[in-house]
Amino acid sequence: MNKTIKFVAGAALGALTGAVVATLLSPGSGDETKMAFSERLQYLRNQLQEAARQKRVEMTAELEEYKRAN
Repeated sequence: MNKTIKFVAGAALGALTGAVVATLLSPGSGDETKMAFSERLQYLRNQLQEAARQKRVEMTAELEEYKRAN
């Protein structure tokens, strides 16, 4: 579990860093840059929520299996 949390946190940090760098280096007006940055952040937020939901499902299943075994 600890490795998974570290992986998800690292992936999130990498995605956020990539989004910031790409937004800062992209050509375009301020409004276009703000919109692109906002869209990338929303995408990242959705990905993190889905990863958390999947992990919750896995952990719940493991807990139920543990309860049945004991």
